[in-house]
Amino acid sequence: MAGDDDFRPRLGRIRSTGGRSAKRYLGRLYARMEKAKPGAFAKRSGARFSGMRIGRGAGVAAAFASRGHPFAAFRSRRVAVKIRSVRLGNNGLAKARAHLKYIQRDGADRDGTPGRLYGPALDGVDGQAFLDESRNDRHQFRIILSPEDAGELENLNQFTRDVMKAAERDLGTNLDWVAVNHYDTDHPHVHLVLRGRADDGKDLVIARNYITHGFRRRAEERATLELGRRRDLDIAKARMREAANERFTSIDRELQEMTADGVVSFGQPKTVYDRFRMKLFMARLRTLEKMELARRDRDGWRLAPAMETTLRAAGRRGDIIRSMEQALGDRLSLQNLRDFSAETIRGKIIGRVIGSGAADDAHDRRFLGIDGADGNQWHVETEMKPGALPPEGANVELSKLEGAPRKSDLTIAEIAQSHGGVYSDEFHAASDPEASADYRLTHKRRLEALRRAGIVEREQDGSWRVPEDYLQRARDFERGKADAQVSVLSWVSLEQLPEAKARVFLDDALEARENIETVPSGFGGEMQQAMAARRRWLLAQGLAKEEGYRFVIDRKRLALLERDCVAAEGARFSRQLGKSFEPAGEGERVTGTYRRSMDLPAGRFAVIERSKEFSLVPWREALEVRRGLEVSGVIRRGGVSWDFGKRRGGPAL
Repeated sequence: MAGDDDFRPRLGRIRSTGGRSAKRYLGRLYARMEKAKPGAFAKRSGARFSGMRIGRGAGVAAAFASRGHPFAAFRSRRVAVKIRSVRLGNNGLAKARAHLKYIQRDGADRDGTPGRLYGPALDGVDGQAFLDESRNDRHQFRIILSPEDAGELENLNQFTRDVMKAAERDLGTNLDWVAVNHYDTDHPHVHLVLRGRADDGKDLVIARNYITHGFRRRAEERATLELGRRRDLDIAKARMREAANERFTSIDRELQEMTADGVVSFGQPKTVYDRFRMKLFMARLRTLEKMELARRDRDGWRLAPAMETTLRAAGRRGDIIRSMEQALGDRLSLQNLRDFSAETIRGKIIGRVIGSGAADDAHDRRFLGIDGADGNQWHVETEMKPGALPPEGANVELSKLEGAPRKSDLTIAEIAQSHGGVYSDEFHAASDPEASADYRLTHKRRLEALRRAGIVEREQDGSWRVPEDYLQRARDFERGKADAQVSVLSWVSLEQLPEAKARVFLDDALEARENIETVPSGFGGEMQQAMAARRRWLLAQGLAKEEGYRFVIDRKRLALLERDCVAAEGARFSRQLGKSFEPAGEGERVTGTYRRSMDLPAGRFAVIERSKEFSLVPWREALEVRRGLEVSGVIRRGGVSWDFGKRRGGPAL
C-alpha cells in the first residue's frame, strides 16, 4: 500500500479463492440443462457473458440506466461522444505521433491556425513529451466530445477538464491525456487522446458499458450544469424539426418498431406525451410520403422496403454537400457532384485535386475533392495522412479494387439454391449440422446488411428471399464499399507539365496513344490542351520523334535533363536553407533528419538534413510518421530502401 489511507476491501469468506467449486457446480448444472433440452439455455441472452461490466466504471455506468419522465432522455444538453480503443503494437509510437499530428492539422483552430494541445492543468503542452511517456503503453483511447451547444459554452478547455475529472472519480484513477479543440466544422468539438495506463502502472481497462454510456452522461451533465436543462417546448420543437429531415432519424427507427405486416400501427393515445408522439409520427410520415418512401393505405401507413437505405444515402449526400461546400466554396457544382464510394467504377478516372477536408475524425479519414476529366466533381474518402495528401492542383488517378463475394455469401447462395431461393437458420443447420449458432448468426447479420441495400427480402417467419443473381449483386455491393485507390500522377499543377524537363504522366499517354476519357470543357479540355502542348515541346526539343503511328520519346536524354533539373532545384533551395546541397547517387547511404518534402515536376522529394548539408531523395508516405526524426536508407533504382523498425543488429533508427 502506498499509504495508511489506501485500503481496498476484498469481499467474501476468509481465505476464499473465488468459489471455484461453486462455479464448477454451476457448469455441471448448465451442461445437464443443455443436454435435457438442447438450445434452450443458449437462447437465454441474459445468461450469456458479454464482458460489459469488466473494467473500471462498470457500476457507475449501470446506474445511468434509470430514466424518469418521458422527456428525461432529451432534457439534458446533448453531447455526441465517440471513443475508440487503439492497440499500439510494435509501431505504436509512430501511430500515436501520426494521430497527434492529424488532430493538430492546419485550420483546426478558430483563426485557421493549427490546433493547440492542452492537458489537465496547462493550456499548452508538449506533444513529444506525452508520446515519450506513452512509449510502453499497450493501448490508448481516442475520444471525440461534440457538445450540441458547444458555441454557448464559456470555455471548451475547462469543459473538457471537468468531464475528465468526473471520469477520474468514476474510474478510480488519475488520467493522463491531451486534447485539441477543432473549430473547422459546423459544430466545434474536442479531440482527446487518453493514455491506456492507470496511476498504479497497470493497463487502464474501462468497462464497455462505461465507454458506451459513462463518458457521454458525464459530458451531458457538465453541459447541462453550465447551460441549464432544455425546456419541454424546446425539446418538442427540436423533435418536430427532426421529422422534416431527409436522412434516417430516431423517429424512423421507432416507426420501424411499430410496423406489423408492413403497416405502421398506432395505439390509442392516453397521455399528453402519447398525443405529442402521434403528432410527431404523422409529421414524419407526411415527410416520407413526399419522398415516396411511405404511402397511405386502407389499413394505415405502409413504409417502403428501401426506406432506411434511401434515407441513409440521402443523409450521406447531404453530409458530402456540406463538407465539399466548405472545402470548395463557389467552385462546387451540385449538378456534377458524385460520391466515389457509391458509384460503380470499372475503369480509371484522372482528375485534379481542388480541395480536401476531414471525413471521419474518429478514424483519421480525409476526403479529396477531385475535378475529373470526365466532367464530374468527385468526393473521395481516403486514409492518407495530412502530410501525404496531394496538394491542390496535383493530378491524381482514381480506381477501385475489384469487389468479391464473401465466404458467407457463397454459403447463403448454396443453401438458397437448394431450397427454392430461400435461406433460413433451420435450412442452414440442416445442411451443416456442425455450424454453431454464432456462426449462423454471422450469416443473418450479413443478410440484414444486404436487406438494407435492397438486395434480399426478409419474410415474416424470419427466412430470407434470395435472388438468383445474389452473388453478382453481393459482388457489386462489396465493390461499392471498396476504398478508393488514389495514385498521384503529378504533385505539381497541370500548367507546369507541358515544358517540364522530366518524365511526366502525359508522356506515358502520348507513347501509348491512350484514349483518356475527357470532356471538351473544364479539366478535360485542359488535359487535351496540355497533351498537345507537351507533344509539340518534345518534338521541338528533339526529345521525341514520330515513327509511323508511333510516338517515341528519348528516355535517356529526358532522364539526364531530370537529374540536372533536380540538382538545380537543390542548389536554389540551398540558398534558402543556408546549407550546401549534396546529391545522393545510387547505392549510397543517406542519413539525416527528415524535415519536409518538396514537390517538383519529377515527383515529390524528401529533404534529408544534416548539420551542414542536405540531400533530396524520392519521398515515401511512410516517412510522414517520422517527420522531425533521424532516418537512414540506401538509394536504389527508383527509390530508397529505408531502414524502418528493428533489425537483428538492433534498432536502425
